[in-house]
Amino acid sequence: MKKRIFALLLSASMLFALAGCGEDSELEIYRKEVESFYADVIEINDNINAIDAESENAPQKLLNELDSLNERFQEFGELEVPEEYIAVESLADEAASFMNEAVSLYHSSFSEGTFNDFSVGMAYEKYCRAIIRINYIGDILQGKTLEGENINIHYEDEEE
Repeated sequence: MKKRIFALLLSASMLFALAGCGEDSELEIYRKEVESFYADVIEINDNINAIDAESENAPQKLLNELDSLNERFQEFGELEVPEEYIAVESLADEAASFMNEAVSLYHSSFSEGTFNDFSVGMAYEKYCRAIIRINYIGDILQGKTLEGENINIHYEDEEE
């Protein structure tokens, strides 16, 4: 019974959010999607960390979790970005691309019962690049100024 009430309330609130007027509703929906994405990434990461590396099926469990992570990154890359945060759109696309490449390399690293150190190293590098971009997105959404060696910030000229 509680689940039905919760589902009804959730559905009603989403309906109001979607039907609401102004840019705030679009922005609020995006923020909720981002929060959901980050929660899912944390959960998948916890699942990966919980895998017993000594177990016989550890590689398959890892690949399954990475597939879930990749799926979530692809969905994140497809989100409609509100105008206020249009700069994060390319970062999300890059993160999705890097994660897709990483997971493909991880799969090839464990193919046919062999282990390829080079492919794993490349996969890890792509994975790290994807995570860096996701962290940048989080920083931007929190209003932080990005800093780093390869970061260029372009400000729009204000016209009055």
